[in-house]
Amino acid sequence: MKGLSWSVTPKSRRPDFFFFMFRTPYLSTRSLRLRSHSSPSSPGSNLLLYSFLMAAVFFLVRFFLLPIHYSDRLILGFGIYFFTQSLGALGQSLFSRGEFTVSPIHSSPLTSGSLSEFWGRRWNLWVQDWLSDLGRPFHRSHKRKILASFLFSGIFHEAMVNLPHWVLTGENHFGTMLLYFAIQGTGLYSEKKFLRHSPPVIRRVFCWSVVILPSPLFINFPVLRFFGVTE
Repeated sequence: MKGLSWSVTPKSRRPDFFFFMFRTPYLSTRSLRLRSHSSPSSPGSNLLLYSFLMAAVFFLVRFFLLPIHYSDRLILGFGIYFFTQSLGALGQSLFSRGEFTVSPIHSSPLTSGSLSEFWGRRWNLWVQDWLSDLGRPFHRSHKRKILASFLFSGIFHEAMVNLPHWVLTGENHFGTMLLYFAIQGTGLYSEKKFLRHSPPVIRRVFCWSVVILPSPLFINFPVLRFFGVTE
């Protein structure tokens, strides 16, 4: 993925290949512009904090809420959030050095007031530019660019979660990740088309309804097994 971004970057703007491939957590060369505004000690503290919160959520579900129902998967969404935050803090701790400081993986996503703000400016800054790189051929059509970005996201998560699970167990859970991100892309397009001038409270409710209500599609059986919540 990083090699693809490096190869499509104009030669005049390509960073050093070794530096970009092995000494940054970013997937896109354009993400190198991002810098952390936190103190040098905060990534380590955040790593401990979010790792503890993640473990607490999964412990709660594993030992007190089995069997897993729809509402339990919504609770597990907080565990997934803490997991990504801990990964981000780990990346900051490992790769920030000297004048090069890695930005947090998220930018206060819980404060998002709309779906476009959540996916466009708050969630997973390390991957956003990479998706934009892939969406360049569709830049003339905003609708196609949105749908292509979420299609790539769905395929990426299918390959990262459902494919390894199928290879190891033979159990087929393909399509759940893809469907979740298809809903996100459809929701984002609908928001831009129909809710752009709606009151902030409407856009906020729509945002979290689209993100949270279908989240059990994302928190599927392979994800539950990966985190040790189920056998």
